[in-house]
Parts: sequence; structure tokens; C-alpha cells
Amino acid sequence: MPLKTRHCLGLLFIAVFGAYFNCLGNGLVGFDDVVVLHPQGAFGVAAVKRLPRELRKGPLRALSAAASARPLTGLSQMLDVALYGQDYWGHHLSSVVYHFLACCFAFLVAAALIGSTSGGLAAALVFALHPVQTESVAYLAGRRDVLCGLLCLASLYAWLRGLNARSKAATAAAVALWALALTAKPSAVALPLLWLAAAAALKPGEFKEHLARHLKLYLACAAACLAVALASLAGEAAVLERFKLPSELLWFGGGAASQWATEPRIALHALKLLAWPAALSADYTLRVFEPSRSFLETEVLLGLAACALLAGLAWLLRRKRPLASFALAWILLSYAPMLHLLPALHNSEVFAEHWLYLPTFGFALLLAGLLDDLQRWPRASWALFGVLLCLYAGRTAVRNRDWKDGLTLWSKTAATYPQCGRAQGILGFLRLQRGELEAAGTALLRARELRPDSPQNFINLAGLNARLGRSKDAERILLQARDLPRAKLMRDTIDLELDRLYFRTGQLQKARRPWGAGFANEYPDLGSDSLNLSGKVAAESGDAEMAEKAYVRVMALSPGSSAAPYNLGALHYTRRNFELAAHWFERALAQRPADLRARAVLGLCYAEAGRTSLARRTLELALKEDPRSVEVWLAVSGFHLKLKELPRALAAARQAARLEKSPRTDRQLYLVYRGM
Repeated sequence: MPLKTRHCLGLLFIAVFGAYFNCLGNGLVGFDDVVVLHPQGAFGVAAVKRLPRELRKGPLRALSAAASARPLTGLSQMLDVALYGQDYWGHHLSSVVYHFLACCFAFLVAAALIGSTSGGLAAALVFALHPVQTESVAYLAGRRDVLCGLLCLASLYAWLRGLNARSKAATAAAVALWALALTAKPSAVALPLLWLAAAAALKPGEFKEHLARHLKLYLACAAACLAVALASLAGEAAVLERFKLPSELLWFGGGAASQWATEPRIALHALKLLAWPAALSADYTLRVFEPSRSFLETEVLLGLAACALLAGLAWLLRRKRPLASFALAWILLSYAPMLHLLPALHNSEVFAEHWLYLPTFGFALLLAGLLDDLQRWPRASWALFGVLLCLYAGRTAVRNRDWKDGLTLWSKTAATYPQCGRAQGILGFLRLQRGELEAAGTALLRARELRPDSPQNFINLAGLNARLGRSKDAERILLQARDLPRAKLMRDTIDLELDRLYFRTGQLQKARRPWGAGFANEYPDLGSDSLNLSGKVAAESGDAEMAEKAYVRVMALSPGSSAAPYNLGALHYTRRNFELAAHWFERALAQRPADLRARAVLGLCYAEAGRTSLARRTLELALKEDPRSVEVWLAVSGFHLKLKELPRALAAARQAARLEKSPRTDRQLYLVYRGM
């Protein structure tokens, strides 16, 4: 009995949710996930909120802002924030649902192209379960690729309906869906070429007539794509002018020739991942792919040969094997926007697996076409295909767990590519946050060795030295970071870290320096981070009123921020207003329930206010959430010290010292010993 559409969609539902069910327990990986969901970030939710203001700055600026903001993706993330808040299972569930819908359209398109529902199901299952898709689905910032892929496949389906029935309504729907896809991710610019490839492969005898009938439409699409490209270049030029950056930073390897010579090698790697997705990685930046210096390198020539071979096969097979021809064209054309042929700051991001979300559909069509050819041996061919799908599903389920959190992801990435500078840097930063100072130092030194041009590696190393009490070394490293070529992009961040260092070491006059007289005003023109630091400086200087005004201003600028309520709580804690301090710490926790530091100090507030039972429960909950948190163990030690439970206070202080050997743990041990 032939499969019906509803049966195929049911099987797809089981396959997608079965393979991706274990990603629903994932959190944020601290990469672009945080940036796109943070209300003050550079992309995602924040970019959509800034878009109306940008749209008033002229047509080219408006187009550039719209392209970079990816408004449809940002709106979907805003909806998730409204529905689920910080319950990230809901965000992941949305991504899986969007992927399932994309698989449904993959099935409809493939079934129309192959001419059978079983063939369409085979292609859709490969598209759904291919392990290279995990980065797009299990990584929340990968939503842009899933949404773009969903709309591109829906557009292609509408286009095929219009192609077969010559329906103007279907063609108009295809164009509208393409426009929406562009608002999810600008890489959808290649879709009109795929419409053209579909017409050339599926109706070669009518191609000239088709081209003449839709010439104005294709020209309009080309003009729109050109406008997007010009807007992108204008945006890059504006950044270059604003930060006075050298032009070599716009190219991987320092120049256009190096960038263009590297691209064939990267394309070859992408093809390998489609065919054999064994070793997957979250990062492929410098030291994973070294820049090519010549087009005559062996791997460069192999990459060029592979691309030329696929393009040649797509052309030669267009009459005898139109499905294979279209599948090959799909792989090449859908990947083409990812080639870094134009100058851009993000060219250092030489490759990412989520770029293969759409090209995977072309590979799926090839496998489904091969399965259709092997139907003379139906049992053997479907058995082999079933084994392949099981391998794909298993690899996908395993890879999903790599995206559980930042430490898991970057540990796996560093193990896969030990020479990846970004992986070592982020891993070191995460270990620093956890108080694993020795392991953090090893990773951060390795990161600086691999990427000596990265200001962020210097910032992280300075943070490590500050934690170890080496303030002079931390200052020296930050001053070195200011002299790096890329430091102009991060000058504010570096200066802020310097001021935090000066604040922690009591050099308040230096910490006031960046804003000077502006700090004396009630509402200095500063960002939230600088305002928070302004408040801390004011509090340390004894100006509690100014500190409180700074924190209140931060809450007005960033209503969802937990930093300002926390700082207000700390301000009232030092002034021994424990009930008021507890109120602000409770508010900080409401904004960010995972903030163990706020929960730990809240426990101390309850203890100081005489609410001993509530303090004990609060600290026990914090320990349950993370038994390796140094902040929590220090708070537990302080709690028992206040109650004169000295053996317990000593045990907690020793546990903190075992987790982190630093001045703060030494001080807590000293306080306990003094109390004994």
C-alpha cells in the first residue's frame, strides 16, 4: 500500500522529535545564545527593538540595519522570551517545531520532484536527521538558519506549484515567502537562482519560454539582492570609519587573495561534512583553518576541482538526470552566499556548520534519488537506508548533548580541535567563572598563544591575574590589549575592565577617569555596565546617594538587568539595611534565577535580619543548584560563623579553598580561625 501524505508527516514528526527530544533540557552555551536573547545585546531581541530608530536614518542605512537585525528571527525570539522567559526548554522546543515544519516542506518539495511520497519521505528524513543540522536546531542562535530554511523550502514549494500550473498566485506566494526568508537571514538571496535551476532542470524544453515570462521578476530579484549586498558593504564601511580600523581586518589572512584562496578548502570541508559528519565542531576560526597563501596549494586545487566537478555534473545531467542535476545545483548555490568574497569584519568566521542547513537538502535529494534507482532491490536498499538513518539519528542525539551548556560545548570543541584558539579562550573563561583557576590559566595561556591578536584573550588573562591577587600583572596585560590592532573594536570593554580593576584595588581616582565630570552629573551619558561601575565607585567613595541614583538609572535603561538590583542590595547590605538589601537581592533573583551569587548573599541577608531558618533553606538550595560554587561555600561559611557554628564554618571555608585557592578564600579561612 503506498504511503499517504499524512502517514509521512506522522513519521517525520516521530523522527524529528525523537532525535531532538534530548536537546530540550539544554540551556545557553554562552556564545551567541546570550547575545541574541539579551535585551541589551547586539543582535536578536535587542536589534529588533532598535530597528525603528535605525529605519529613520536613510534608505541605505535602513536596509543595512534590517539585514543585520534579521527581524523575523528576532521577533520569534521575542515571542519565546514572552512565552517562556528563562525556561529554555521552551526556546528549544520552538526551534525543534520550526525544524519539523521545514522538514514537512522538504518532504512536499522532494515528493514533487521525485514523483513519489516514499522518495519525498526518504529525502525529508535525511534532511531531518543529518547530524550537521544539530548546530542549527540545538543551538538557540541557530534559529536564523532554521527559519530561513523553512521559508526557503516553503517558497520553493510554492514556486514549483506555480511552475507546473503557471499560477500567478503561487508565484506571488513564492516571492512573498522569499522576502520573509530574507528577514530571517540575508543568505536567502540565492533562492531566485534556485528557482531558475529548478526550471532549467525540470522543464528544460520550456526554459527559454519560462525565462522570457519571468524576466522582469528575476531582474527585480537581482536588484533586491544587489541592494542587500550594497547595504552590507555600506554597514561594513561605516564600522571601518567609526573605529578607524585597518582594511586587512576585513579579510581572513589579512588580504583578499588569502581569503579567496582559503574558500575552496572550506568548501571542500563542507562537502566532506555532508558526506561524512563524523567530527563536528562549534568553531572553525583561525588555527583550525590556516589562511591559504596561494591558489596552487594542494587542498585549494582539490577544493576548486571538487566544486568544478559538481557544477559540471549539474550541467551535464540536466536532461538525463534532472533530479540529480537540481540537487547538485542546490548544494552549490545555497552555499554560495557563505563564500566570503566581499570585505567584512565577520570574514574571520571562516566556516560554521549551521551554514549547511539548506545545502543539506540537496544532499538529501541525492540520497533519495539513489534510493529510488535501487528499487530493483527494494528490501536491501531500504535496509541500508534504514541503517544510515539510525546512524544519523544516533549521532544527532549524541551531538545534541554537546550543546547542553558552555562548558560541555567548548570542552568538546577543544578536544576535537585542540588548535582552536577561540575554544581554548572560552573554555578558560568558563573555568575561571567556576573558580577552577589552574585549569583556567592553562587554557587561557594556550588561547593567547594560538590567537595573540585577540583582545578578549588578554582580557580573560587579566581577569585570572586579578582573581589571583596579581593586580599589577592584570593592569599590564590590559594595557597590552589596548595596543592590539583589533582593540579599537573593544576599547570600551578594555577600559571598563581597567576601571573595574582600579576599583577593586582601591584606586578610585583612576576608576573615575573615563567619564570625568560626567560622573558628577546625576544622569551621565553612559551604558549600563559603566553606570553600574559608577555606582560602585560612588558607594566606595561614601556617596551612597549618587550610587543609588546610578543603579536606578541602570534599571530604567535595562529593566531586565539583574546587575543593578544586585548592586543596590550590596549597597544596603554594607549599610546594614538588611531587610531592604534582601528586597533588592530577591528582585535580582527574579530577573535572573540562576544567579547563585545573589542567592548566596540573600541567605546572608536573611541571617543578619534574624530569619535564620529562611537563610538556611536559601543557602541549601544554592548548594543544591551548584555544589561547586565558591561564592555559595563562602556564604555558607559566613552563615555558620555568624551562628558560632565554627566546625561547620571551617568545613565550608575549606571546601571553598579546595575549589579555589585565592585571596578571598584565604581571607574566609582567616576569619574562621580568628573566631575560633
